[in-house]
Amino acid sequence: MKLNDAARELIGNGADATLVTLNPDGSPQVTLVWVALQSTPDGDELVTAHLAEHQKVRNVRRDPRVALTILSPTGVGKAMRPYLAVTGTARVVEGGAPELLAQLAQTLSAPDSGFPPPDAPPGYLTRIRIDKVGGVGPWAS
Repeated sequence: MKLNDAARELIGNGADATLVTLNPDGSPQVTLVWVALQSTPDGDELVTAHLAEHQKVRNVRRDPRVALTILSPTGVGKAMRPYLAVTGTARVVEGGAPELLAQLAQTLSAPDSGFPPPDAPPGYLTRIRIDKVGGVGPWAS
């Protein structure tokens, strides 16, 4: 699925997102992550990076169903602040985390923060195929 221009603009060069994965017992595991938008021949994907094999990485390997929300930093809706909600199917790819984190740090952190450290492990990327888009804002169907 390809996101509309409003959703693409919200994510921009990176955004803070709340990522929900499912624990082995079915309970939700919620984490704040940095997310990038990358276009593929099959459509847009949301991509997060992880330096270690955290619970969210293990959860995605076991059950690929995920949900994300991205809150608009500006704008006020009629009832609440606009937000983008995405449900998707994720997969874990080994390597590439330091490079993506360095790119996202330019937007989401101080560019001279030194993050990630130069000796960071290759880590993991979580690539999320977008199955459904909703929320409050011009991206909601």
